[in-house]
Amino acid sequence: MFLIMLGGLMVLAGVIVVSAGRRLSEEPGSIRQSASTARTAIARRTAPSREVAMREPTSGKPGEFAQARVGQTITYQHPERGGLTGKILGTIKYVELWQRRKAPNEPWVPTGNVFTAHWLGDTLLYEWKGGIWLLDSYDQLTDAEIKSTFLPPAQRFGQSDEKEAVSFAYPPASWTITDIGKFQVDRAEGQGLRLSAGALGRFIHSQGNTGNEGRALVVEDYQEGAGGQDTAWMGWKITWEDILSIK
Repeated sequence: MFLIMLGGLMVLAGVIVVSAGRRLSEEPGSIRQSASTARTAIARRTAPSREVAMREPTSGKPGEFAQARVGQTITYQHPERGGLTGKILGTIKYVELWQRRKAPNEPWVPTGNVFTAHWLGDTLLYEWKGGIWLLDSYDQLTDAEIKSTFLPPAQRFGQSDEKEAVSFAYPPASWTITDIGKFQVDRAEGQGLRLSAGALGRFIHSQGNTGNEGRALVVEDYQEGAGGQDTAWMGWKITWEDILSIK
């Protein structure tokens, strides 16, 4: 969930001086309310001029994943480590946001899409727009790191109406942006989460370039006082077939 957490906040831009991804098996730090410096220009998402009711998948693997709760177990196929099983310790519901028109004072409102992420203690399984990521390492980010590493490519991607193939370097790989936007955390239940209900942020989703195909990078950039830790999550883009069972 980014978790959870810009389509859009995308939501929701990572870093030259930060160390390469710390394993998620380390205890996450306390939630930090990050400053708003350089946030406003990351991305603005527009959508059709009408609101729709909140919705999330209701059938098949996506529906089963969305309905899973804290205490259940998920068995999944890791691209390098094979079949693994983890207990759901925390669950996040992300609401995608959009603007009716591109304007600094235009409010952000829900698109109607609700996406789910499950925290398994060393892995975040993160669903977004029909796809799913297995995120098993992370870096905590500072505002300066976001401004220097993620903001320029995210601005360029947004200015191209999200059509240009914009690449950038972030250890240990080179990445191409696939989506940007803004989100709000509708619910955050359980333990070990790096955010709280009501948190607002922008996201950047990227995929690995040549030599790192299948890798994924999800950046969550929280607004000042939004109740979330700015984070670069790294891992893999997987398929619903890789979710073997939910019990």
